[in-house]
Amino acid sequence: MTNRKMQADIKKQFKTLNILYAAILVSISLAALFTVFFVFRSGHLPIFDAEHQALIKTVVIISLLVGIPVSHIFFYKKIKHINPDIQVVNKLRFYQTAFIVRVAMLEAIGLIALIGYLVTADKSFLYMFAVVFILFMIHAPTKNKLCSDLNLSEQEEELLF
Repeated sequence: MTNRKMQADIKKQFKTLNILYAAILVSISLAALFTVFFVFRSGHLPIFDAEHQALIKTVVIISLLVGIPVSHIFFYKKIKHINPDIQVVNKLRFYQTAFIVRVAMLEAIGLIALIGYLVTADKSFLYMFAVVFILFMIHAPTKNKLCSDLNLSEQEEELLF
């Protein structure tokens, strides 16, 4: 594969990664806005009694405490197992898969927190969502983060920039 072709493929993959990230970011942001607006205008959905609301809070807290570290560990284990001798294009494919799984896990945890807020109107669920949202923003795909995560050589970095 020529350098130009490889560089074009890399840029296309990176652009795709950013589009996926942006789509998930927009969807979770819209879900949060809808949920807050709905609860503000109509109140919570009285689906559960007080006992079950405590159970919901416990489930969301456990999903936060388990899901966030699991998404982090999964991502770095997948990155660690990428063969350093393969081409950058292939490294980026593996990175993309690991990245998508990580942000999807964060999105799921965030949506669970929003559902908790929707059915209870308990603002602590919004705080839990905010934690997930901040983590989501911190993990935005950047070229520097990609180079750092994949331990790219200077030649490989040049293909990316």
